[in-house]
Amino acid sequence: MLDAEIPEFPVRGETGIDLFQRLEDPSQRRARFRCVATVQGDTVIDHQPEARRPAERLRALAGTLPVALPALSLADSRDWAGLAQATPDPLALFLYLEFLRAWQVVEFAARRFDRQLDQAPGTLPDAPGALAGAVAPLFDMNRTGRGMALARRLVPLLRQAVATPGYRDDRAGGTGYALRMLGDLSLRGGDPQLALACFETAVDAGDNPFRRRKAIEAARIAGDDAAEDRHRTAYAARWRLPPDLAGGKTHEGTPQ
Repeated sequence: MLDAEIPEFPVRGETGIDLFQRLEDPSQRRARFRCVATVQGDTVIDHQPEARRPAERLRALAGTLPVALPALSLADSRDWAGLAQATPDPLALFLYLEFLRAWQVVEFAARRFDRQLDQAPGTLPDAPGALAGAVAPLFDMNRTGRGMALARRLVPLLRQAVATPGYRDDRAGGTGYALRMLGDLSLRGGDPQLALACFETAVDAGDNPFRRRKAIEAARIAGDDAAEDRHRTAYAARWRLPPDLAGGKTHEGTPQ
């Protein structure tokens, strides 16, 4: 029904106006969505700087957020005509309805995962990729509150797990990837100390330059000079230290 080339569109999120990209997923016969930026007043927080989206365009998109939609009951069709009148563009109406469905699917899955953790407190899922599979939808939808709650619950368990002698992450590095996404959600949610704990545990699960970069970023934002120096030294001991890590601003990107 909807063209794959729909531009980003705004949704009011937990920390500002989130801008979402619609992505076709033929394997699921439906689209999925990914938050690419968050606009807070005049500030644009670009979650995909490698895409080089102009900040002015993202700021302008945030200004197109619909603000006059009527109250709606999904079980009362008498309200539905007012929604169509308030959104004369059918494309926008169907886009937001599709997004609502995707958002609810993520919410139901998150609640199911929480129940699984409740049924076996103090344990972690055994299936390879289970953690990354549970966190990735929250990351794509920029669900910072749920992500931070999950990080507080999982990091102590994962820190203990990765410290076990002989520990190896799954072949895809799913545990480290899940921790990296939880760290990014914690940064976006305004808790750099929690983000630092996530990134440090991700490094312990499997060190790579990107995860070290994220640990340096979180330590810098948290004002933890000792942690920043420690991770910068560890980075330089294994890889050529990029100039921007010696000082200035680090950035979010897409690797695991």
